[in-house]
Amino acid sequence: MFSLMKNLFLKKTCLILTLIWVISACKEKANKDSSSFELLPRNSYFVDSYNGIGVYRLNETKEVMDGYYVIGNKTSKWEEFSVKEGVLNGDYIVFHSNGEIFSHSQYQNGKLHGNEKIYSLSGKIKTHKTYNQGLLYGKSIGYFENGQISSESTIKNEEIIESISYNQIGEIDSQMFIKDGRKITQYVKGGKVFSEQISSTYDDFEAMKFYYEDGSLNVYLRMLDDGEKSFLIELNENGDEIKRIDVKANPQETMKYFQYMRQL
Repeated sequence: MFSLMKNLFLKKTCLILTLIWVISACKEKANKDSSSFELLPRNSYFVDSYNGIGVYRLNETKEVMDGYYVIGNKTSKWEEFSVKEGVLNGDYIVFHSNGEIFSHSQYQNGKLHGNEKIYSLSGKIKTHKTYNQGLLYGKSIGYFENGQISSESTIKNEEIIESISYNQIGEIDSQMFIKDGRKITQYVKGGKVFSEQISSTYDDFEAMKFYYEDGSLNVYLRMLDDGEKSFLIELNENGDEIKRIDVKANPQETMKYFQYMRQL
């Protein structure tokens, strides 16, 4: 009997001690969370730059900042960010005047690393980009106010290698891609390509193609600067020259081709 009472007493004591520990831990966590950021007024810090990396310091003491900071007052805030030994690490958020988020970026060792999202005044997302150690890469997406995608781009080595732009009803307005060393931008109406802008990635080649509604080539034009002279050159489907016009010497002949430019 005594042994049974002893066991019950020990179990009850252990339960009470466990509850006390849990409550204390929760209180400690709550206190830690409530004081996990420092509120600072505007113009309370400045940024030094060392080897292209920003270092955040307090204006009054010039001390390097460390921790999570909210820039604002009791009623509103303008920024919040995390710095480690003065260097941005983690979230960096900027707010609109109405309190909605303007931008939300992620940093690692002072460089953009991860997602960067820009929002409208109404809180709707406008752009979504991705960074890797300060460099743009992957997909970059733009949005209309209604949430539909307005543009999509694929980025490699900080350069756009392909992109698509849409109108507000989801139809393609234009698309860009690189083929055989040339950057080609196609303009679309009613689901059909009506013109192409072509530029070389390795020389000064620039040209425009215009198409009939059935998709066949209407005219293929190239602009060429040769010293003091400028030429408008008409090409065939294979890119061979069939006509060359000195722009300064024959302005009237050149103007005949401007009807195509007005279609853009």
